[in-house]
Amino acid sequence: MLREWMPWLVTLSEAEASVPERPGKWSAKQVIGHLIDSAVNNLGRVVRLQIEPGQSESGYEQVEWVNLQHYAEREWAQVLALWFALNEHMTWTVRHIEKSRLTSVGLIEGESLTLGFLIEDYVAHMQHHLRLMKVWLGTGGEKVRQSSGMDGAGV
Repeated sequence: MLREWMPWLVTLSEAEASVPERPGKWSAKQVIGHLIDSAVNNLGRVVRLQIEPGQSESGYEQVEWVNLQHYAEREWAQVLALWFALNEHMTWTVRHIEKSRLTSVGLIEGESLTLGFLIEDYVAHMQHHLRLMKVWLGTGGEKVRQSSGMDGAGV
């Protein structure tokens, strides 16, 4: 999936990546920053649920994570490189999970989930945000505005 999205993402200019979808919403830098934070949090969950199934994991303050790390002020190429590297490592880690562990159950924000579902949901969450970014940033100069739904909690 990473290699599917990177060719498009690298075509975005620093200026394009810096402009919020609309007032009060995130820019592409901040959306990818949010996906970086999701990778960090979910990588920890993936590892911890293999070590000790059944444990309870909390959510995280997504907006605060993005704001405190100042993704909007960082160079687009650096944000992309970090996102790519973290997800390459997540892919590496997931490929090495023993199949029997995918049914391990843990609680995340009070919801009972299997490790397999957590991984599937992580990928779906990433695809969701990337698809929305492509819609509102457009291709070939076409820009379509649509809400990116960045106000929720979870993955």
